Amino acid sequence: MVKFIPKITKSLERLAAKNTSIYRTISLYYKNVVKEEVALANIKSTDKVLCIGGGPCPFSAILLHEYTQAHVTIIDNDISCVQTSRDLIRRLGYEDYIDVLHSDGSNISPKDYSVIHMAVQVCPMEQVFCHLKQGCKFGAKILVRLPKKTLSNFYSIGDSSIFHNYCGMASYTWRNIDRTALFIKY
Repeated sequence: MVKFIPKITKSLERLAAKNTSIYRTISLYYKNVVKEEVALANIKSTDKVLCIGGGPCPFSAILLHEYTQAHVTIIDNDISCVQTSRDLIRRLGYEDYIDVLHSDGSNISPKDYSVIHMAVQVCPMEQVFCHLKQGCKFGAKILVRLPKKTLSNFYSIGDSSIFHNYCGMASYTWRNIDRTALFIKY
């Protein structure tokens, strides 16, 4: 049962990465979420953004760049997702603004980024979050998408108590995402 929703999401993203009509339709789901995250973290064009868990069609990273003009680096630990994502970024003409790397959130160095964005599908969520929070620079903002409580068993979140001490949040209705929590390293 765990990872059921992430598997469905990955399948839909693979279709979207290859078909412009599907891409446009599915991107509608993310647009308001990303707009709220940009406002929540006050993301500017001068920020360097790290997106953990881009998947085969990194809607959030693309929208983060489109809404802010910030440079975005996407990482994913699935090489096939990285390759599909790179092809899409190239087709969109964003290869100078968005990098896609094959890596894992548990071992990437976050010190060069002012904003870190974690997808709800990141696994293991707590371990990756703790690694990023410990390794990022002071003042860095970490945005963490958290699932609705009723759907948390479909994701890889064990101890969600580490996500309670956030600085701000955006909450959503009619989505699998309950909220995006903002953490700032002090």
